[in-house]
Amino acid sequence: MPRILYGVMGDARGHVNRARTVAQGMPQHEFLFVGGGRVHDLKSQGYQVADVPMVGTLYRNNRVNLPATVTNAVKVLVSRDPVVQRISSVIEEYDPDLILTDYEFFTPLAARKLGRPCISLDHQHILTQCIYHPPAKQHLSRLMTCWSVRNIFSNASLFLIVSFFQLPVNDPQTSVVLPPLIRKEVLEHSPREEDHVLVYQTSPTFLELLPVLEQVEGRFIVYGFGELPPRRNVIFKAPSNNGFLEDLASARYVITNGGHNVTSEALFLGKPVFSFPITNAYEQFFNAHFLADFGFGDYSCNSMPSHRDLVAFESRLDQCRKKIASRDFLGNKIVFSLLERIMAGNLNISDI
Repeated sequence: MPRILYGVMGDARGHVNRARTVAQGMPQHEFLFVGGGRVHDLKSQGYQVADVPMVGTLYRNNRVNLPATVTNAVKVLVSRDPVVQRISSVIEEYDPDLILTDYEFFTPLAARKLGRPCISLDHQHILTQCIYHPPAKQHLSRLMTCWSVRNIFSNASLFLIVSFFQLPVNDPQTSVVLPPLIRKEVLEHSPREEDHVLVYQTSPTFLELLPVLEQVEGRFIVYGFGELPPRRNVIFKAPSNNGFLEDLASARYVITNGGHNVTSEALFLGKPVFSFPITNAYEQFFNAHFLADFGFGDYSCNSMPSHRDLVAFESRLDQCRKKIASRDFLGNKIVFSLLERIMAGNLNISDI
């Protein structure tokens, strides 16, 4: 059975869900995951996991906690050499047929140390491997994020970038942009339209959004704040994967942060998206900008949101749905096929 060693960033569900989607889509392969944080969740699903420290992003009050993020990164990077040596030993013992990384720091360094190729499969590298005009705002956040992606997380040999928006790449010999990977659970749900709007917030401290929802006509189902008493037209639900997907598949539209995976799942199900990106999380702002630029939705970076933004957005829902219907948001088959061809050694990435 072919073996795949897969380094995964564990600071958010999106990376882990994407890696699990790859493993489920390639069941004829054996997987060993490398990572920390939420990567440990894969153990309960029967996968092997090697634990490593995590260079993750920390949040507070719907914004990136820069001091905590930098402090954690410095602490992890100082211990780099012994961790790289340990992962190198794991690679030598496991002898994988393919090494992947989803924004995980140590795996590509260990692969490079051993002279072995490592394939990056993530969304973040759209920031550094593609050609675009940078959005006009958040210059400092852009500089910090792009520096981090380019100088800390870009040690792979090839970059397979999955994205709900397509941009041209700088170097077709080393990079390609593909449609998103969509979880099996999402694929099992059929889209329909009921009378509610789904709200998903990864930061339960964005309380300013709640009174805004009360001012807008319609029913809002909210995930991310826990199970709270209802507020007029706002219903709070406890975490539930199947319940969330049912409400997503049947929503009129979706309000969320700027995370790539949830946005991609909403678009795959034909749902327009209004984004409130987390402050100083430049990738989320970048996603929100191109969400609006491609006509799939809209966004606001205002820390004090206005109900007028949502009312204006609702007047454009049909236009957004037409734009969404004209695009392909499912890249599973092509990604799995590319990985097989890479293992077989018969892929010229520039021909994709």
